[in-house]
Amino acid sequence: MHTARDLYRKFLDILLGEIKIGLITFYMLLTVKYPELKPHISELTQSIARELDVNASQVQLVNFTPRENDTLIKWAISPAESAGYISNATALNIISRLSENGIHLPESYGSYKVFEWKIEPPSERSWWQQHYLVIVIPFIIIIVAAVLAFGAWFIWHSQQAALLYKPVDSVVAEQELQPLQN
Repeated sequence: MHTARDLYRKFLDILLGEIKIGLITFYMLLTVKYPELKPHISELTQSIARELDVNASQVQLVNFTPRENDTLIKWAISPAESAGYISNATALNIISRLSENGIHLPESYGSYKVFEWKIEPPSERSWWQQHYLVIVIPFIIIIVAAVLAFGAWFIWHSQQAALLYKPVDSVVAEQELQPLQN
């Protein structure tokens, strides 16, 4: 668990913009057995997203631990697809809801407890991970163009070759009888 001093320090860091947040993880203990919960995971994900005011695509189930009478789930909130990190305002909103039990789920999930949230910095992507599309797409276009050009040349060449060669017993223009002129 986080102490009040730790929470205050993290809030202050976020407010001052000193850290960039790439991921927020937290645990949720639900008093529902996993076999009963499994068909409703997507609904639970939607409910959590609604409560934290984020898109459902940003909420991911990291892992789960089925126990005798309950289920422990680790969740992760990631940045929007177009962003490299979670904005400070959004992070503060999410963290305050997590730490103040501001998530209210439907009663069908039984009682639940949210605890042990963590913030993680954005993952450091390599140069290749950041620019692979700029390299791969032109390479694919060049390969496709080369294959198409070779195919067109091969078809044209085979048609030209068919016109040049005639069977041995065919009549050639010079061998045809010409009409006599008077």
